Amino acid sequence: MENQDNFLATNFYFLGTLGMLLTVIILAVPVLRDKLRTQLAKFHCKSINYTPITYLKDDILTQVSRRRLRLVRRKTLILDMDETLIASVILYQANAAAACHRKYKAKSILVATLPYDFTFYLPLSGASVYVYKRPHVDFFLDRVSKWYNLVVFTAATEMYASRVLDFLDAGRNILNRRMYRQDCINICGIRAKFVSIAHSDLANVLLLDDCHMENSFNVGNAVHIKSYRIGTKDDELLCMLPFLDALRFTQDVRSILGRCTRYDCLTTCLATQICLSKAAESEDAKCL
Repeated sequence: MENQDNFLATNFYFLGTLGMLLTVIILAVPVLRDKLRTQLAKFHCKSINYTPITYLKDDILTQVSRRRLRLVRRKTLILDMDETLIASVILYQANAAAACHRKYKAKSILVATLPYDFTFYLPLSGASVYVYKRPHVDFFLDRVSKWYNLVVFTAATEMYASRVLDFLDAGRNILNRRMYRQDCINICGIRAKFVSIAHSDLANVLLLDDCHMENSFNVGNAVHIKSYRIGTKDDELLCMLPFLDALRFTQDVRSILGRCTRYDCLTTCLATQICLSKAAESEDAKCL
């Protein structure tokens, strides 16, 4: 018994000493230290977004459900991109000289601390873009692409958004239809994304967006989702799947989404502002 205790104590001491030596070596060598930090950051991101609860990978429908789907039209789901499907950090080289700039420094630390999923360079803007996929976004896109016709409508420029969407699509050909900043309508300085631009049949189109203002332009056809923040626990896309799965069976999406009254105030205020702007323009025209 004493020999076994001595053996365990000796091995414990040896393993402890070896662990301390490896730790010192890793911390002393910058390359090893950076690799360790990257791996720990990846493990942290995966661990906080791990969930044992997911959604069905395949449709398991009864005969009644299949018959119902044949009676209604296939609907179009319009997806916002930034803060809905991904979040990105953009570092402009023009600000690199002023590294003491607080915002630039904070973004640089974020990129160095949290491993990104994709990066590319925009030569015309002189900016490096670091893209972070929202947790569960690949699974989400796989599921909804089987239920809806997908359209991505973003207020971002085509030069930037097309690179991100190519990465998200990953050769699956589910994000082929895209609309960019030039497709938006300028209303009082706001780039509005009207669902009617992408699909004229309002009974069979809906928008998934994190922006309250964009949702207020599409009352009765909008579903709000929380904005994604890099490095935080997020399962919003998974939580959206049951609702979107059920919504495809409706004859008219407005019969469900139209019950949301949270944007009525914003819509009224916007309509008032537009009327005031038109009145001011008409007065200016009379003066001329």
